[in-house]
Amino acid sequence: MIVPFLTLGACTTPGQESRPDVYDQSQVNTVQRGRAVQIISVSAARVNVDNSTNHDTARVVGGLLGAALGTGLAVGAGHAGWGGGLAAGAGGALGGTLVGGQIAGGHTLVSGVTIAYQDRAGGDVLLSTQVGKTCEYKPGTALLVSTGGNGTRVQPNAACPQR
Repeated sequence: MIVPFLTLGACTTPGQESRPDVYDQSQVNTVQRGRAVQIISVSAARVNVDNSTNHDTARVVGGLLGAALGTGLAVGAGHAGWGGGLAAGAGGALGGTLVGGQIAGGHTLVSGVTIAYQDRAGGDVLLSTQVGKTCEYKPGTALLVSTGGNGTRVQPNAACPQR
C-alpha cells in the first residue's frame, strides 16, 4: 500500500525538460535558426533546476502516509472518533511537512555541461551551459539552435558509452 505512494514522488526527473534535445509543442514544426559551430571545450557543470512538482507530490504523499499512520495509531490505542480524526490530521500535517521537505526540496542540482564554442574561426569564444552529460559532447563541429532572445541549444555531437 505504501509503495505506490512512494513511487508517485519519483515520477519526474527534474531538469530533463531543459535538455538541448527537448522541445515543447510550440517549437515543433516551426522554423528555427541553426548554424554550425566549433566546440572548443566541454566541462562539467551543475544546474540548479526547479523541483517544485516533485516537492508538492512528496508533500501530498507524506501527508497521506502521516494521516494513515495517525489514524492507525489512534485506532490501535482505542481512540477512534474525534481523537482518531485529530491524530490523522496531526499525522497528515507532520508527514506532509517532514516527508515533503526531506524527500524533494524546491530546487535540485542536476548534471550539466558548459560548452565553449566559436561561431567562426577567430571569432569570440561563447559559452552555453545546458542540462546534459559531458560524454554527449566533444570538440569539433556541432549544431547550435537559436530559440529566440539569447536562448541557445548546442545539440549533442557525441554519444555516451553504452553499459
